[in-house]
Amino acid sequence: MAISETLRRSSPRPVSASRLATEFGVTPRTIERDLAALRSAGLPLYSESGRRGGAVSLDQMGDVVVTLHPNEVMALLTAVQAAGPSMPFADSGATAVTRILDALPAQTRLMTEQLRDRTRALDASDDPIGRRARRSIEEAVRRQVVVNIGYRDREGAETQRSVDPVGFLRHVDGWYLIAWCHLRDAGRIFRFDRITTANLTRRACAERDVDATLGWVPDRVSRP
Repeated sequence: MAISETLRRSSPRPVSASRLATEFGVTPRTIERDLAALRSAGLPLYSESGRRGGAVSLDQMGDVVVTLHPNEVMALLTAVQAAGPSMPFADSGATAVTRILDALPAQTRLMTEQLRDRTRALDASDDPIGRRARRSIEEAVRRQVVVNIGYRDREGAETQRSVDPVGFLRHVDGWYLIAWCHLRDAGRIFRFDRITTANLTRRACAERDVDATLGWVPDRVSRP
């Protein structure tokens, strides 16, 4: 989705695979596979050759009417930044923020920018899990397929796990993956900053209830 939006925003200018690879933190070969998957899914893409060539999207941005108040826009901007780069779907959140800002009426955009100039927040630029592993986990939850992870416990011991990804938990010390662990044959939560690797498989996972898999937690939690 993020690649598609980047191409749509750049159209009719081509975007090279190397630029996309840098932006999304993957290899150019991975980008080429993703572009092929987008074409197979029916996205209208074509390639321009040459030194300034790349992928071009024929899909047009729709007209979006946004009637948000500047205070509401600021709340969204602040929430995305406060959640940090390790938030599930952080890349999509950044894309959504850009789309909202682009669609604002001129006066609302001006008032929003004035509020942004008066606001400061901690720059959480480091992604403790790593973008590649985080994106694999996001896809595993979205597609409901088994994911193989490397996990380091609080003592530093690392194990390899195959898990059924069920969902996400935000707690006081960060983000967790809620999953059914095949090794333990039980529901477990895996702290994002302790997941060292994550690799998708093609095996569909069992459908599981989020709260039943999560089990008891000391604080009240709710869906966003």
